[in-house]
Amino acid sequence: MTSIYQLLRCTKGITYPDEKIAAVSHLRRTPLIDKPAGALRGNSRIHGDAEPDVQDRIIDILVELGARYKLPYRDIAHMLLMCKIASGFNPDAAASSTSAAGLGQYTEANIAEVAKPQMSKQRLGFTLDLSGQSVFEAERGAYGVLVSHMKSKELAIKHFGKEYENNLYIFQHEGWNFQPTSENMALEKIRHVTKIIKDIIVPFLDRLENMLSANCELSFKLLTKDGLAFRDQPYLAIFPSRPSVNGLVACVQGTTQQGKFVFGKTDQSGLTLPITAAGLSEIVFVILTKHYKELLNVQESSKNESQVKTTRDSSSRNDTETTAQKQQKINQISHPKQLRDNHTIQPHDGRYLWRRPPMELVENYLLEALNTQRSATSALVEFKRSHIVLPKGNRAQNVGADQSAVVFRADKNINELKEREKITEVPHTTVQQSITKLVPVALARSEKALQLGLLFPIPCKPAACYRSGSRAFNSTRASTRRHAGCDIYAPVGTEVRAMADGVIEQCYPFYCQTDAIDVNHGSFLVRYCELMPRPPEDQKKLLRTPVKRGDVIGKVGQLINPDGSKFQHTMLHVEMYETNISPLKEQLTQKQLVPFQRRSDLIDPSGTLDSCEQV
Repeated sequence: MTSIYQLLRCTKGITYPDEKIAAVSHLRRTPLIDKPAGALRGNSRIHGDAEPDVQDRIIDILVELGARYKLPYRDIAHMLLMCKIASGFNPDAAASSTSAAGLGQYTEANIAEVAKPQMSKQRLGFTLDLSGQSVFEAERGAYGVLVSHMKSKELAIKHFGKEYENNLYIFQHEGWNFQPTSENMALEKIRHVTKIIKDIIVPFLDRLENMLSANCELSFKLLTKDGLAFRDQPYLAIFPSRPSVNGLVACVQGTTQQGKFVFGKTDQSGLTLPITAAGLSEIVFVILTKHYKELLNVQESSKNESQVKTTRDSSSRNDTETTAQKQQKINQISHPKQLRDNHTIQPHDGRYLWRRPPMELVENYLLEALNTQRSATSALVEFKRSHIVLPKGNRAQNVGADQSAVVFRADKNINELKEREKITEVPHTTVQQSITKLVPVALARSEKALQLGLLFPIPCKPAACYRSGSRAFNSTRASTRRHAGCDIYAPVGTEVRAMADGVIEQCYPFYCQTDAIDVNHGSFLVRYCELMPRPPEDQKKLLRTPVKRGDVIGKVGQLINPDGSKFQHTMLHVEMYETNISPLKEQLTQKQLVPFQRRSDLIDPSGTLDSCEQV
């Protein structure tokens, strides 16, 4: 049976003769693309000239983005076909006669338009920068394809109404300023585009839509850091939404037929039981501490815990049991009065469903599934991750010839996990008298001073010490991640100073509408983060700018959630790296390197900050 990947994969297009390459083309302007090791790349700049596994991974990125932004299946199918036509899923593709480049073949005009607040920020929640060589980055390029599809669909509906599908690609190809007058629509180039729509896009939409929505069966596999099976680990798989005729459902009926919980324990190979889910469903996978029942004072069930427990469809007229009664039986909940029929759980305030789901979302489901107090839930969770179920035939979920599984790795090896089973009980004041909580022992990390006598990065040391609480390096973050720096609390607008002479390597959006600046200080790097954001053109002006010790390189910014709410604390987040390898050659954030998800030369900044001078 043909998979969506086999259907979409492209072969190498026509090589451009040198005499036909215009001066504006990136083939002349950017003959070499500097990408870090492991980045997705093409074999050449030609349409479709990328290895099958590269094309497949880009298809997965596009599919996941579409699902997380809650696009209907048909829109995701349309987006995939547009990318296939534009670049053949080659992130390095470039046109010969124009400035078009990247996955979506973005021109200079497109790139400038996307960066405007009313374009990408309004649709994505952040400003998308595709300038320079960023246009060839696969993930940024995928976001570009997504926002381009959103805008092109809006224009097609505005001008063509119900016939929008037969004309959507015109705006992708000709640009968002195209006016579909009768005169313009009669042009030869537009007739060529409409033929592409008729022959290459519309005939495949139904088939791709069916492939995207098809049910998949997959398991989750838990491994230790050294690759051994993570055995007998309790887990809870949550389905906060499911696809519908009109696309992904935005909110979840947690105790109706649209809600689903799966409890179990991993087997001797670290695998969960197979779970059947509709294509592009979101599964919030939560690993529970082995002692979660003791923490909740839950009695052992007489039933086999590895049995899959899910809610059932209660739509049958002959079924007299309420949904809450079914939920009680299925999940063995001891206090059914707390369950209410048709109770709605809001998964997330923003449009986007994050891979690392907010604890508030997970808590909502734990309250329902385990009948616990909200104050207890953080002690129950070892790991949490939101996963989008990818189409059949994908490589990400395949671990064997006849086995589909999503592999997660713990941040500890088998010996560290054995040590961790020794529980430390910490009193925790809540509405109850007390609650026991598992506290993992932090990994040791060198905190030697990179250099003595550096300048403290803000004018005065904060009252809240950067060595304690969540501010400290190596403190626990979402899932199994560890804090990669020190947080120096300071008011918004506090001047941030260069700690020594150096050169600014790059300035870029960092987190929740703040910027980061990477400075090469000669023998080491400092990443100054959560600064006030700058416009893209100002960020570019800072590249390779020399700085002197004490120069003001930015100001403390305000962290803002996707829903517009502001963080309680504002701070300078500081990360330090022992070597001065350019982050343009080897990225500082490397999510595969647990537990910090940072480059391997990351170091604890605490000792360096302690030795800093104030003036």
